[in-house]
Amino acid sequence: MAAEIERIKSSASSKQLCELLERDGAVIVEDILNPDQLASLNSELDQFIGKVDPGLRNPTTEEMIDFYGLSTIRIDGLPAKSRTFLDAMLLPQLCETADHFLLPNCRDYLLNTGQLIQIGPGESSQQLHRDESAWEEQASLMPWPRPPLQIEAMFALTDFTAANGATQVVPGSHHWSWDRVALPEEITRAEMKAGSALLYMGAAIHGGGANETADQHRRGMFLGYVVGWLRTEENMFLTVPIESARSMPLRIQELLGYKAHGSIGVVDVGSPMALLNN
Repeated sequence: MAAEIERIKSSASSKQLCELLERDGAVIVEDILNPDQLASLNSELDQFIGKVDPGLRNPTTEEMIDFYGLSTIRIDGLPAKSRTFLDAMLLPQLCETADHFLLPNCRDYLLNTGQLIQIGPGESSQQLHRDESAWEEQASLMPWPRPPLQIEAMFALTDFTAANGATQVVPGSHHWSWDRVALPEEITRAEMKAGSALLYMGAAIHGGGANETADQHRRGMFLGYVVGWLRTEENMFLTVPIESARSMPLRIQELLGYKAHGSIGVVDVGSPMALLNN
């Protein structure tokens, strides 16, 4: 029998959500965005999507070019580009899940990255991977199984179908050894309606799907949290101008990195929050 992803309503308790994530490593939360939030996100991000070409603009390594896709548009710095994105950052389904899985392993967590990911027609499937592989060299020093480092969400801003690039997911793979490869029958697709989201653990195997359509652009919004003692994938201090951060709610400022993690991330040997008051 092919693998499946459990689906729950947005009204489900955080306890149920966390239990499913612990068991399967991934779960679809239906209608996590209300219609107004969905419309606002698409409207706010429409202002930027037409100004960006597909493909990786400034690759850090050559292998990242194919990994991120030649027909896929990616835009980061979303906290400064979309007011509604800030609301999404504070959704209880995300924050209570991050509290449950990450706070036992850190003083607080950080926004790891926020991206718009629009997969265009003709895009090939992405290499299956674990997001925690971003820190593979450092994390490999930790014993396995290790505590969760990351919790993720992929929001569907348009309908996700198997034809237009719905995310590939391997349920249960967050419990696997790091070198185990998924068999075809263990891979499923996160098909979901716009306004829903795939929540998954950073150790779960997944990847963007191939877009086999001629005219559909699969638009997703990626949002992830990571333990506060790891360097985030996205440099929030450069993608989110400090002038924008100054007017954001306190909790958003903390998640962007203006809250020191003990002695990590300090400025002038003190709290970086002081910079927001200048």
